[in-house]
Amino acid sequence: MRILLVRPPVPRHTIGLKNVMICEPLELEYVAAGLDGHEIEIFDGILEKGLKRRIRKFKPDVVGTSCYITGVNEVKKVCRMAKSFSLECKTVVGGVHASKAPEDFADPAIDCIVLGDGTTMMPELIGAFENNKPLHDIPGLAIPLSDSELHFTPDRVYMPKPDELPFPRRDLVAHLRDRYYYLFHQPVATMKTTWGCWYKCNFCFTWRITDGVPYSRSPESIADELEQIESEDVYIVDDIFLINRTRLIKLADMLKERNIRKKYLVYGRADFIAENEDMIELWAEMGLSAVLIGLEASTDPELDSMDKQCTVDYNRKAIEVLRKYGVDTYGSLIPQPDYTPEDWRRLSQFIDETGLYYLNISPLTPLPGTLIWDEYKDKVTVSRSAHGLWDLSHMLLPTKMPLKKYYRALLGVYARAILDIRRANRLTLRTRPAVWTPKYLRLWSGAFKIMFQFLTAHRHHLPHELERATDRGPEVDGLTTPQIPTGEQSVNNRAEAI
Repeated sequence: MRILLVRPPVPRHTIGLKNVMICEPLELEYVAAGLDGHEIEIFDGILEKGLKRRIRKFKPDVVGTSCYITGVNEVKKVCRMAKSFSLECKTVVGGVHASKAPEDFADPAIDCIVLGDGTTMMPELIGAFENNKPLHDIPGLAIPLSDSELHFTPDRVYMPKPDELPFPRRDLVAHLRDRYYYLFHQPVATMKTTWGCWYKCNFCFTWRITDGVPYSRSPESIADELEQIESEDVYIVDDIFLINRTRLIKLADMLKERNIRKKYLVYGRADFIAENEDMIELWAEMGLSAVLIGLEASTDPELDSMDKQCTVDYNRKAIEVLRKYGVDTYGSLIPQPDYTPEDWRRLSQFIDETGLYYLNISPLTPLPGTLIWDEYKDKVTVSRSAHGLWDLSHMLLPTKMPLKKYYRALLGVYARAILDIRRANRLTLRTRPAVWTPKYLRLWSGAFKIMFQFLTAHRHHLPHELERATDRGPEVDGLTTPQIPTGEQSVNNRAEAI
């Protein structure tokens, strides 16, 4: 069969990382890797234009796509476009948001929603499509019956042993390789070594997707894939890579034995880094150039309110340890909706005292599927159907400060931290090139675009902008809904789910 895997474009209202990073569509590369014997193409809608032309030329039998919460409406547009080309074209949606909030994808243009690992489930789906078999016999699916109802097939284990997964098909986006980057890491290859998480932060659903069970690859499997990656820079997207001393030591030994030299950008927890300085020393020698840390807050009560199981002292110590070994810290912070000018000043002071330069400031967002969703779902000020604003940059809860001033305060923290060249020269370590280089100028260009977005973000909350953000594309005539055998009904009403 001809299978087109599509990463949708970023919605117009979405703020942020699209301006300073574009990484390869790893989920789709994994799905492609499990589909031997079929004609497969990947269309990256963030970098490529002309999806309609690609569909007309390729004539896919199946279109598969995935997204985070911001891309739900873009995914529906993709599926509607595929169905407008041919009602016989099958449409499949997956990804982390689909796994935890499948009701968001209840649309007649979507044939099924994958609730688990797409790499192993897609071959079953393709087999069913080829042989005209009913999908309700395949565990781990949600099947849209209308724009408000889903049928759920029986549950299944989230994924097999990770070492059994094939390596992702990076060759399908090789023509875009030099355009994938993360800040100054370019070209950068994206890699995953663990699915799920050991911790249970209440604002995150990563650990809930896998029912609290982390699925980790062996050092042998990781080293084998690294040997095949051409890019010098490798972004390991595990929620926590720096977590298991035994695995880190064994992997480092293997990389030395095989003479594999890369520059690594990884995630780590502050407490592990603070308590395991020798691991940072070891991996700095292996090429560790930057660590992304969910610092989240500058006070312990805020950290406690997030079930972070960490302290501000650990945050400070982790930054010190990384700096000692020449490793940059990319710090994430989560300001609360009740922040006052004093809270913003305290956050800026924390940034100054710790010497943070690379920042991601994301207002608290109660995502569907997280523990805090039930607490906040009746308080959100932006409808879930306006998905482009659910980007971890827009404030979706009532604020103590006027909304415009809240955004300006957030922007002020960014500006004070990153716009001072002398501060950048003093604080950045391994990752920043010379100021007047294309990479640095690109980052400045992206930063200014983000700043302009924050300057105008309050306008996105106006009724006409919210209405634009709910656009799902034109409806498709002639669509029919599947018939579920009597006695097998397991229907979810979307209104109740929301």
